[in-house]
Amino acid sequence: MSFRYAIEGIISAIRSEKHLRFHIVIANLICVFAYFYGISKAEWATLILCIVAVISAELLNTAVEKAVDTATCEINQLAKLSKDASAGAVLALSIGAILVGVCLFGDFAKIGATLLHIFTDFRILIPCLMLGILDIVFLVFGGKNDR
Repeated sequence: MSFRYAIEGIISAIRSEKHLRFHIVIANLICVFAYFYGISKAEWATLILCIVAVISAELLNTAVEKAVDTATCEINQLAKLSKDASAGAVLALSIGAILVGVCLFGDFAKIGATLLHIFTDFRILIPCLMLGILDIVFLVFGGKNDR
């Protein structure tokens, strides 16, 4: 049952938090790019670890925000500090993930060649565009009760 509750918690957070959906969309696009860029198994492991860390931080941030909102309806400096600190954790991990991305994808010539390959081969471009459209739909319409 605990596994089921965990899945329900993830789905609930995805529905209620646009930032979480944004992180998932960006992770999806980066994974597609990484596939065509041709990163190694170790680089995939690093990329996946960064993605899971950022998404986990966003889930924890959501949990902290909901818990604080449940505890008090009043404007409270400690409640603000808790929410700001948990949001700061997401920001710090996101910046770290971006820096890892710079290390993984720092070859500008290879970035250009990869993008040229994607945008000039319609067998690749069409599915990528369709995935991009699905990502936009997920981001915009994938939630309920957004603040």
